[in-house]
Amino acid sequence: ERFGQIAYADENFAREIMQLFSTGIVELNVDGSTKLDSVGNTIQVYTNDDIMSFARAWTGFKRQSQRGNIEEVSWTANRV
Repeated sequence: ERFGQIAYADENFAREIMQLFSTGIVELNVDGSTKLDSVGNTIQVYTNDDIMSFARAWTGFKRQSQRGNIEEVSWTANRV
């Protein structure tokens, strides 16, 4: 919550990461063809609940202050 308004995590970012750089949107066989369930529908890799969870994790982190005992003095911010 900020300035009296509730903010939600950016689900689009999480969806893009999952679709483009990770698992894709449907399960695949070894030969690259899509896996089908018993009815003939494609099998989804993740659910919207998964996306909401990843969105909270990937957009919930904030830039941290520098910690003198870990980072170099020349760094301007924590890079962890």
